[in-house]
Amino acid sequence: MNRKFILFTALAILASVFSIQAQDIHSRASIDVSGKAEKLVDPDEIILSIVINEKDYSKKTTLENLEKDMVKSLKGIGIDVKKNLSIVDLSSDLKHYKLKKDEVKLSKTYRLKTSSAKEATLVLIELEKVGISEINIAQVKCTKIEDYKDEVRALAMKDAMRKAKILTDAINQPLGKAIYITENDYTNARSYPRLMMSKSNGIMEDAMVEEALPDIEFEKIKVESRVQVKFALD
Repeated sequence: MNRKFILFTALAILASVFSIQAQDIHSRASIDVSGKAEKLVDPDEIILSIVINEKDYSKKTTLENLEKDMVKSLKGIGIDVKKNLSIVDLSSDLKHYKLKKDEVKLSKTYRLKTSSAKEATLVLIELEKVGISEINIAQVKCTKIEDYKDEVRALAMKDAMRKAKILTDAINQPLGKAIYITENDYTNARSYPRLMMSKSNGIMEDAMVEEALPDIEFEKIKVESRVQVKFALD
């Protein structure tokens, strides 16, 4: 019984303290301002999803041969396959024929990490040459995004302080400390649609692609921070 009474009393005291503090904040002479900052950053990691399939059943191209061709092509353009290539899924598709013969079509899905739009494009071109065309852009991101978020947060706070200083200077009023801060951040990383590499759906010839490669880039990622700050007026 005593323990319950002590706990109830402690909670009541805490609630009273918080209430007094809240009243104190709102009763002070203060100014509320917002701050905003944003930055566009280049993605430095493009994740490709690569699916390889055994093709027609009469002259089956085995997964093993396709894998060898894929690895050889990737190494040929400087990709570290041990570090950047990993298998995601192995599946089979059982097909039924009129002659009542069953045959299994195997497929594998790989995840490949590339470091630039140019490198990702080279991968698409080279794998197309060996008959691997089911390639998706799974993810586009920036590995240093948290550092950029911190940078933008600081800039948003400076923007809020700048606005508060302009307003208080106009009435010759000293600006006090920040007594309340809220912040919202936002990162706009575009979701890329499924990309199929094949000559039949409009892929450029090799010479045209190589000529265009230096200008290829993915949309920049927008990092944004908004803050709401209450400053005391001294």
